[in-house]
Amino acid sequence: MTTAVDRAYRDLSPLDVRIQTHRRYSEAAHDVEADVLTAAAITAEDTLLDVGPGTGTFLARLSAAGHTAPLAALDFSAESVATCARIPGVRAARGDARQLPYPDAAFDVVTARHMLYHVDEPVEAIREARRVLRDGGRFAAVVNREKPYPHFMALLREILAGHGITPPRSPDEHVHGGNLPGLVAEAFDPDTVHVLRRENALLLPGPEPVVAYLASILTLQGVPDDPDLHRTIIDDLDKAARARFRALPDGIWREPKGYVVVTATA
Repeated sequence: MTTAVDRAYRDLSPLDVRIQTHRRYSEAAHDVEADVLTAAAITAEDTLLDVGPGTGTFLARLSAAGHTAPLAALDFSAESVATCARIPGVRAARGDARQLPYPDAAFDVVTARHMLYHVDEPVEAIREARRVLRDGGRFAAVVNREKPYPHFMALLREILAGHGITPPRSPDEHVHGGNLPGLVAEAFDPDTVHVLRRENALLLPGPEPVVAYLASILTLQGVPDDPDLHRTIIDDLDKAARARFRALPDGIWREPKGYVVVTATA
C-alpha cells in the first residue's frame, strides 16, 4: 500500500524547498551535517552507510572532500537512490531501513539523518544499523526537537480544518529529541550514547517562504493528490499568512526549531 510518506518522496523538490528554507532563514548558522561529522568522528577512511539520504547532500559533501573509503546510500525513494547514485564514490540501493541488505559488520559508520520518524518501528532500524556496524563503529541519528514549528503547524491545521482534513499524527510526535536517546539506548550500550542539542529559529521576512514551506508538506499532512485542492489550500495559506504578517510588529515571523544528534558506539 502506498503511504503518504511514499507519495511525499517520489519527488524530492518539496524536500529541497525545506532544506533551502533552513539554509536561507535560520537565525543561527548551525550546520547539521558538520555536527554529524564531528559527533561521529567520521574520517575519510571510514566505510559509511547513509540511511535515508534524501537529496544526497551529505554524501556529496563527503565525496567532494575526498572521502577515500566506500560510501553507501539506502532509501525507499527511487528518486533519492537515483540522485545518490550519481555522486562519485557512492553505491546506492533501494530498501527498508528495518531490513538492511548488507552483511553483519560491514561499515565503520551508519548515519540516519532526519528519517527515523518516518519508520513505523524505529528501534528495528536502529538495531539493523547496529548489526551492520563493526566493533567500535559509530552510529549517528538526527531528528527534530520536540514540537518544532509550532506556529507553522497551528496555521496549517487551521486551514486544513476548513477543508475537512484532519492531519495524521506528526512524524515529530513519533520520534523526536526527547525520546531518541532512549530508543538508541535500546540497541546500543547506554554508556556509549551521547546527545548534542541545537536550538534555533527561522526568521522569515515575508509570507512567501512560509507558504512555500507549508505547501511542501501538504502530502505528509494527509492532503490527497488533487492539484486543484492543493492550489486552493495554498491560496488559503497565502491569505492567512499575509494576515499574520500584517499583525507582526517588526514584520518578522519567528518560528522555533531545533535538532538533536544522538551518537552511539558498537
